[in-house]
Amino acid sequence: MHLPEGKWDHSKQGVTAMPIKKLLCPERIRKIEGSFSWIDHRFITAGFLPDLSTLEILLYLFLVAVSDRNGLSFYHDDRIASLLKIDLVSLGKAREGLVQRSLLAYEPPLYQVLSLPPEPVLLPSREERAKREQEKAKHFFKQIQEVLK
Repeated sequence: MHLPEGKWDHSKQGVTAMPIKKLLCPERIRKIEGSFSWIDHRFITAGFLPDLSTLEILLYLFLVAVSDRNGLSFYHDDRIASLLKIDLVSLGKAREGLVQRSLLAYEPPLYQVLSLPPEPVLLPSREERAKREQEKAKHFFKQIQEVLK
């Protein structure tokens, strides 16, 4: 970031200088009026964002924006899909990803944006899931063989 000379705060020695903040459009300062939503800064800084798909991010930010102080939203799936310009199958996949990562609870038609877990929940890769399914199938077939003996 390039700032004109004299726009840096050098007041503390030994500390990296930070640019002095100034309002770029002072007549348009955001104000809290009516309802209010917020995103925990850790969503970005603690590594939750990188593992989410584009649709999971879109759904999460939408639900944060429309939820009440407890994280609850009563928007129906068809309305959410329409507003986000996605189909219901994509909405379901995005919702399931957020639920699996412990970012969202869902009990139709109620959504709840949850407080962030202590660290991101990483889902197994496609290969890991396939390997687990193979192991389950082998175990299942062994049980069948034992019963048939």
